[in-house]
Amino acid sequence: MAHKYTDARPAIPADLRRAVSVESGHACAIARCGEHTYLEVHHINGNRGDNRHENLILLCDKHHKMAHAGLIDRKAVAEYKAALRRDHHAALAERVARLEELLKAHPAPGTHDLVARVAQAKDGDAGIPTLSYASGAQLSALTLEQLALTRFERQRKVSLFRSVQVRSGDVRLQLDALFRAPEGQHDLVVEVRWLRKRYLDAPVWARQVAAATDAYSLFTGRPTRGVLIFVTPARPWAKVADLDSTSQELSRLENPPEVVVYNYDELGFTPAAMSADLLRSTQTSTSSDDPSPDNAG
Repeated sequence: MAHKYTDARPAIPADLRRAVSVESGHACAIARCGEHTYLEVHHINGNRGDNRHENLILLCDKHHKMAHAGLIDRKAVAEYKAALRRDHHAALAERVARLEELLKAHPAPGTHDLVARVAQAKDGDAGIPTLSYASGAQLSALTLEQLALTRFERQRKVSLFRSVQVRSGDVRLQLDALFRAPEGQHDLVVEVRWLRKRYLDAPVWARQVAAATDAYSLFTGRPTRGVLIFVTPARPWAKVADLDSTSQELSRLENPPEVVVYNYDELGFTPAAMSADLLRSTQTSTSSDDPSPDNAG
């Protein structure tokens, strides 16, 4: 006999309800049911106040009533939930792995040279300290990224979360920036790529953003669009049409990102200036630290 509730059920937050729906593919969680129209969130342990994700499962009206009547017992429902979680986790891992392969094969320009060492210890001199700092290319890439994101915020009148990590269990997704939209609107996954030279234009940048957007959408179940910001040296690159490889790839992608192009003048920063200053600073530091006869005390 179905249990009759007399107390009001605590509301399930929209993000939690969405996560439960995404986990089961917006369909009844009972294997081979396939119903995706009349769906309800069921509390596996029977406690309507326990709104933990692991206690919630999406069922059609028929199977929801059967669960409450005991025709589908709690252990069986819990096993359906466990199977859903395994499948969803595997799908997330596959999407993130696909993105990581793209990033590994084609690192964002300016980010692959992370650290420059200017004082290496000799063999056997483990006690001698070494000096490490970010390379000029890395500093320039980080500076341009932040300036580009700030300009995008001002133009679109939005506030971005930066250096975002989305996590589910041991699966992690790293994003340059994210706009978390109000309910009913699209979130924005925003990635920045620095095209120092025109030949760096390539289809892979749009693919990376499309893959990141796809993975984020699966993580959260939220409607999402991708934005690819290119930072370029010259004003003639102001239009996406000037980037042949990217334009062609956008026409091939199922969910292509929006592409925005900013140049150095628009951002008020020229990377060459920082690189030159850093090089002069490095040369000065290394010459003063050089234990040559001329500098020996």
